[in-house]
Parts: sequence; C-alpha cells; structure tokens
Amino acid sequence: MLEIKDLHVSYGLVRALQGVSLNVPDGKLVCVIGSNGAGKTTLLRSISGLLKPSQGSIQLAGKEELVGRKPHMVTRSGVAHCPEGRRVFPEQTVTDNLILGAFSTMKKTGQAEMRKDIQNVFTIFPRLQERREQQAGTLSGGEQQMLAIGRALMSRPRVLLLDEPSMGLAPVIIDEVFKRLAELKERGITMLLVEQLAFRALGVADYGYVIENGKIMIEGEASKLMNDPRVKEAYLGGG
Repeated sequence: MLEIKDLHVSYGLVRALQGVSLNVPDGKLVCVIGSNGAGKTTLLRSISGLLKPSQGSIQLAGKEELVGRKPHMVTRSGVAHCPEGRRVFPEQTVTDNLILGAFSTMKKTGQAEMRKDIQNVFTIFPRLQERREQQAGTLSGGEQQMLAIGRALMSRPRVLLLDEPSMGLAPVIIDEVFKRLAELKERGITMLLVEQLAFRALGVADYGYVIENGKIMIEGEASKLMNDPRVKEAYLGGG
C-alpha cells in the first residue's frame, strides 16, 4: 500500500533521513522504533507532505507518487497523519473535532456518511461518545489521543500514520490506546506507527523497522524483533 524508497531528508546541513526504504502492506500494521532524534517523526512528516525530501520516492498503492504533493493533497490521496502531541482543537467539542477530520472527504461522501463515520469512531472509542459535547481541551491526555486518532479516521484513510501515541500518557492509558490500535488492525486498517516504547509497538505490529541516525538498521517480523538480541539490548531492557 505504501512504499518508500531511498528517502533523504535534511534540515540545513543535518541529514535527518539517509536512504530510508520501507514497505507498509495493505491491511498490516508496521512499526518504526528508535530513540529520540533517530528520524521517526521526520519520516512521517515527509510522507504527509510537511517536509520535502531531497531524494527518494513515496508511492501509495504502487502508482501515486506523494513526494512533491502539498499536505492537503496527500490527505485527499488517502493518507491521514495523527501527529505527535495529539494537537486537537481545544476550544471545539469532540464532535466538532471529528467533523473537521472529515473535511477532505465530506464533499464526496455527504453528511449522512459523515454521521455514520462519527458513530463508527464512537464505537471504537466509547469514551468519546460520552464526551461528545465536551470541549477537547478539557479532555484527559488519553481521551485527547483517542480523539486525535478518531479525527484521523474520519478522512477514511487508506493509510493511517501514528506518531508516538503513547507520549505523555500513564501506563494504564497506554494499555487502552494500544488495545484500540489492535482493534483497528483487526478491522484491516493499514497503519504505520512510530513509537519510542519498542515493546508496545512490536507487541501490536506485524512487521518492524529499527531506525538510528536516519538509517534503517534492522528490520523483520515484529515477533522476531522482540527476540533479536540487538533489539532487546538497545530497546527492551536487556539481552
């Protein structure tokens, strides 16, 4: 579904991504793990059009080149980005945040379908239905993360990009968020997850990549990476 080849991205003289290549098959959850500053967020921002690569290709469904497209055009192509730090619209209600997430598709699908999509999000995240008329800024961190994911789903993405969904959350809330990601995976939603908590990401993913200093260093089936001595030593608390 999403194929990245030889991607290079720089911030001035700093090379943030150096020849990154990876593949996200249709219906699979693929994770990218690595330490802070390894290039994880840069990768997602490049896919969604927020950063312009100096070299490389990002292809959607084997035929649509995303490099060079504006962010809103990437979204219309079917790629939804759930950003680091959630970034909900704090003064808008939960429902209004979801409606804003449907902006790129509403003209095509209509309001009746949008209402169905909202109800679908409420089915996945029942707590959001309880808070549907509450301002997003008054939600807990976990609820805001659920809202950010739900808002991204409102665009009916072919690929969902998730940037550090565990950030700033208590362990019990992280459990809840990753439980919901597993449910989305069961629904066949294609996802690319970047995450610093390696054991959480590998526990839910089908396939994983380890990125360091802007380069993919290790890749493989998530279950095998969990037992890889190099990954265990660096990211899972010991060999």
